[in-house]
Amino acid sequence: MICRCPNCGAANSLDSLVSDAEAAEVLKMLLELDADIGKAAIRYIGLFRPAKSQLSWARTAKLLNELLPMIKAQEAARDGVCFPTPTEAWIHGFNETVNARDQGRLKLPLKSHGYLLEIVSQWQGSGLPSPQPSPTGRGGEGGAPSKLRQGVAALGEWAGEDWAKREIASGFALLAALNLPNRPAAQDMPVVAEIWYRKLKDKGEIVSPEYDPIRLQAAFNVLQQSESWPQPAELLRNLLPRLVPRAMLSKPISDKETGRRKMEEVKEALSKKGKL
Repeated sequence: MICRCPNCGAANSLDSLVSDAEAAEVLKMLLELDADIGKAAIRYIGLFRPAKSQLSWARTAKLLNELLPMIKAQEAARDGVCFPTPTEAWIHGFNETVNARDQGRLKLPLKSHGYLLEIVSQWQGSGLPSPQPSPTGRGGEGGAPSKLRQGVAALGEWAGEDWAKREIASGFALLAALNLPNRPAAQDMPVVAEIWYRKLKDKGEIVSPEYDPIRLQAAFNVLQQSESWPQPAELLRNLLPRLVPRAMLSKPISDKETGRRKMEEVKEALSKKGKL
């Protein structure tokens, strides 16, 4: 019997799966999980599949091995903060990560579990206590949000009610969630955002609160395809031309009206000449 995985693309007979040491290890790990979380986990692992090849059994086993201890312990850590992760939190995290792929918000293939852990860390199910600080002592009040959430919160404070700053803060939050290389540190996010804001302002690109927000949103959507954290110049290059509504344009003078005006000017000139 041939089995084809819809996530990693591998096709094997059941006999070969059992006899292959790495494939057997993957099956063993999946059998240790509850059926629902196992299905969700294998869909998630498929997000690591290279664009032009299958995901190897060795890579699949490695990825599952990284998650299995946390799933079994029902506890995970991110940015020095430990937080409880019941089965429901993992299923939620796996499904939301796959949904992000389906909605075009995720750059594939994934390189790490960072995006998943960020979602799991924010899960607030019924009766779930607030995350507790790890022994490292890092974190904030009452359970310490992750550094990313601290950065996003700081961006919100920086933006205030300024429409342009709010658009930049939203764009930064989307980019930060992708965990791109060279991403600014969480505490530096507002400073970097201010630099971008001033660049845009100097170039005259943040003028109209009615027409410019959509241009910024579209440009930030393009930047989500970046391989690393982008620079302000890349945002400027991807800004759409500012469209001025037809109603704001002055009404063009028709050819007939232009001709009538020219005729009046000629008549006036001839009249003056006749009086000389």
